[in-house]
Amino acid sequence: MTNFANGHTTVLAGHGFAESGPYLLINDVEQGEQHRFPVLGKTFSLRRLPTRRCVGRFDLASYTKEVCPLNVELLPDAKDTMCPACQEATGFNPSFYYADFISAQQRAYNLTPHFTYLAYFSPKHVKAGISSETRGIERLLEQGARAARIVGRFGCADDARELEAALCAQPGILETMRASKKVDLLVNERFDFVEAKAVLDDVVERLGLEGAEPAQDLSPHYFGGPSPDCHDLQVPEGHDGECGGRCIGMVGGALVFQQEGTNYVVSVKEWESYEVELLLDEVVCTYDFAPQQFSLF
Repeated sequence: MTNFANGHTTVLAGHGFAESGPYLLINDVEQGEQHRFPVLGKTFSLRRLPTRRCVGRFDLASYTKEVCPLNVELLPDAKDTMCPACQEATGFNPSFYYADFISAQQRAYNLTPHFTYLAYFSPKHVKAGISSETRGIERLLEQGARAARIVGRFGCADDARELEAALCAQPGILETMRASKKVDLLVNERFDFVEAKAVLDDVVERLGLEGAEPAQDLSPHYFGGPSPDCHDLQVPEGHDGECGGRCIGMVGGALVFQQEGTNYVVSVKEWESYEVELLLDEVVCTYDFAPQQFSLF
């Protein structure tokens, strides 16, 4: 059994997607360093420990992350994953349009080019949102959208938000989605890009969104290829504080592990800010296969 950080205290600080594939962001507390751990094709286990720590801060000007310089331990029931000092240093509020106060960092960030998108999760779950152009489609990938269409590009966040608000006011367009709902759809709703494209095209046509860009299948960013069928995915029972297997993909903050030919989905989004043990080339838990029932109609 090999510990990822040689026995150092490590914290799950987030997740992301690079050209080479999805990764977990791991803070090494002793070294004060952040590491990207690529997950695709790796066999590993992750254990969640009781202690929580600040995940660190993000520089909106340079788009870089760093470990919390104060190494603040968070209360077990704290709602935020950052300490007050890192929150202030970052100064970012994704719902800035509802905030009473907007930081100087956010005001400058909001003046950069942004785009508005429609994210597809199932035929009945299409969500609108905005993202900075500097992030490309990473915002969509972090959310776990299965397909998407960019429907407008703008010079600033306020203009992108104006279109987002108009879209969210339309029937059938969501503004928010719980992580648990996304996992439920991942394992229970069949994904077919042709169907997803048709749904997104229908929304674009119905709302008259001229200039909308073509639909994108996001599966290759998650799996390095097509998405597995939903009937090949299930959420394991038990093992709430540990997960493991050969990772065949990651959708949003949900890892997809393979054990004995069966694929299991484990959401680790809720584990962010917890100390973790990342064990390489080791599977510390065995999931019980639950036979799935199939309907012919």
